[in-house]
Amino acid sequence: AVNVNDPGTPTTTSATQDFCLEDAPTVADIAVTPATAVWYSSATSTTPLLATDALADGNYYATIIDAVTGCESATRLVVAVNVNDPGTPTTTAATQDFCLEDAPTVADIAVTPATAVWYSSATSTTPLLATDALADGNYYATIIDAVTGCESAVRLVVAVNVNDPGTPTTT
Repeated sequence: AVNVNDPGTPTTTSATQDFCLEDAPTVADIAVTPATAVWYSSATSTTPLLATDALADGNYYATIIDAVTGCESATRLVVAVNVNDPGTPTTTAATQDFCLEDAPTVADIAVTPATAVWYSSATSTTPLLATDALADGNYYATIIDAVTGCESAVRLVVAVNVNDPGTPTTT
């Protein structure tokens, strides 16, 4: 007797899956059952992708390999992947000067889009308020896409100088 073994095709609840570039998504992040599915970059590739391989826009193909028989799915599941990044804000002045007497705030930093989200460091996860007073130093801006919720993978750095000419004195 001849046995033909096909372990079946992996399944997913979403044939199109969206990821944010800022999260550094990998092949392991694609939602599929079973989680042990083997992934390929094409319908005919024989070289499996690593679970740690970075995702990019495009199609990924999954199979199941039966641990006992070593047989692989006859049909591959196709999952379309979108890796979203809203881009980095821009400015015409990487260094911006303000006068202390004008009480400058984060909202005064010139950047496009004006709705950029500002941080006090390159890695901070707590946004600054638009009303926060500026001080000398670097400020970091991102864009958050209103549709995908993804935030810029790369932050714009703006150097801020708050100038105080001092108080006049008499002699």
